[in-house]
Amino acid sequence: MVTGGGFRQTGKVIYFNAVLYNRDKVKDPDAIASPIFGEPILKSAEFDFSHTSYYEPEMGEHLAKYFALYDVVEHPDNLPDYKIQAVNLEDTLSDGGKRIINIDPGYIAMEKVVAASTKNFTHRIYIRDNIYGDLQLFRRKGSYIPMEWTFQDYQFDFVLGFFEKARKILEEKAGIADTCGILYNKKKP
Repeated sequence: MVTGGGFRQTGKVIYFNAVLYNRDKVKDPDAIASPIFGEPILKSAEFDFSHTSYYEPEMGEHLAKYFALYDVVEHPDNLPDYKIQAVNLEDTLSDGGKRIINIDPGYIAMEKVVAASTKNFTHRIYIRDNIYGDLQLFRRKGSYIPMEWTFQDYQFDFVLGFFEKARKILEEKAGIADTCGILYNKKKP
C-alpha cells in the first residue's frame, strides 16, 4: 500500500527517439540524431511512413520511420532538454525552411511511454520551455495499451514489441522490479 503525502523520487526511465526522415535527402539518420543520445542499442524495424500524409507537405514523399533506444537510463527530468536539442538539429538541417528529418525524443517507464512535443493539445501536459509530455501508451495487465489519441504508428504490433523489449532493458539496467516504481509497505506479522 502506498501511504502518505510529500514528495517522492521519480522512477528511472530509458530514452528513445522516434525518427522520421525523407529517404531521398537523409542517408544516415542515426548519425544526425547521435548528438542527442549517442548510438542506438536497439532499433525497431524501419517502415514506410505511408499511413498518413500529414508530413508530406513539409518533408516530401518517400518518408521512413523507426524507433531507436539508447543507453540513457536516468530520471525523466531531461526530456525537455532532449526535445530542444532535437528541434535545433532539425532546424539546422532544414531545406528551404522545411524539415528533412523529424526527431521526437521520449522515454519508456515501467508504467508508460511518453513522447515530447512542441505542440499543445488537450491530452498533452506542459513540462517547461514550451515542451509538452504526450502520453502514448500506458501499462495494464502486462502490456502497453494505446490511448484514444495514440499515434497510429505507436500501435503497430512490432512497435509495441520494441517498447516491450525496451522496458525489459530498463528493468535490467535500473534494477527495477515489475512494480512500476511503486514501493509497497509490508505489514509485519
